[in-house]
Amino acid sequence: MVVGHEESDRTLTASEREVWRTFVSGGWGLLAAINSTMSARGMSQADLRVLETLQDSRERSISELAAQVHMTVSTVSRQISRLVDEGSVERVHRGTDGRHRFVRITDHGRETLTEHVLVRDDLIRRLVIEQLTPDEFAMLGHVFGKIGANLSR
Repeated sequence: MVVGHEESDRTLTASEREVWRTFVSGGWGLLAAINSTMSARGMSQADLRVLETLQDSRERSISELAAQVHMTVSTVSRQISRLVDEGSVERVHRGTDGRHRFVRITDHGRETLTEHVLVRDDLIRRLVIEQLTPDEFAMLGHVFGKIGANLSR
């Protein structure tokens, strides 16, 4: 529910709705293609996001990591357990009472990340960059930068 706005004041025009549907269709299609290829290589896009976020070696709490990758704490916690089991992430024990769990990427996780980033980057080049002009690709980054900045407010 949007507070302070009448529902009728916020209805999309027909042309806005068409642009939105095109965006959603293209976006979901792109993510499906990326997820399918990444999955065939043994890694989900979500796992890749977690490892990319951890790549700077800084320890992060599960809740901090969840906020950074825009996922729920329980989802990230399950992912982390799986990534710990496969050796890509390690838990870091601090002198706390155990309620705050910290994790960081391992050398194995860095190797896995490098391998999968190459596959992902090739997909993005073929499916996105080569389909757009350099100006269109720059505009895409600009537009999503604005959207992301607005979401974090």
